[in-house]
Amino acid sequence: MIERYQMVERRLPIFSNPKARKGRYYLRDNFLRAWLSSLASPVAAINFKPLEKLVQQADHRLHESEGYGPERIVGQLYEERSRKGLEGFALTHRIEGFWDRGETEIDLVAANEDDRIIRFGHCKRSAASLRRDLANFDQHIERFLRHHKKYENWTIEKVAIAPKIADEGERKAIAAHGYIPQDLNDLTRGM
Repeated sequence: MIERYQMVERRLPIFSNPKARKGRYYLRDNFLRAWLSSLASPVAAINFKPLEKLVQQADHRLHESEGYGPERIVGQLYEERSRKGLEGFALTHRIEGFWDRGETEIDLVAANEDDRIIRFGHCKRSAASLRRDLANFDQHIERFLRHHKKYENWTIEKVAIAPKIADEGERKAIAAHGYIPQDLNDLTRGM
């Protein structure tokens, strides 16, 4: 499944040893992931439950199951922008997430070793939920830096990423928390 069909992917936290045991497995195939997590149960119940309730249930589950998909897209966009030399962030290390056995979970960590800049990215489905979670995400960054002393003296950048951040007031509120607001329009500009 991993090598032949490339449907399953093993991911490790950034800067981990490739033989580390704290890897996570993700379904790469978007359709299969959506079907198994969100649609299989409602479709099986179509003959004995109201259709409207099943659609609402499936929609709710789809929102929850997106998981790693947006992070993967954003990581690929960062890598492509860096490869093309576009404005943004010059990578010297493949962009990945970070997690540990405690409570630390960071969606994206990008490193530019040449300029000693590390960028932490937080992804959410909506700008409003993203803004509400920034104080909590700061604690994840603090825990990461406590355990990775190498980056203490680096320039730290924080990015808040949602598919769409159209409201200028929302962008200003995110910036007021010390984050760079980015949406997919920002990340695809100039490509």
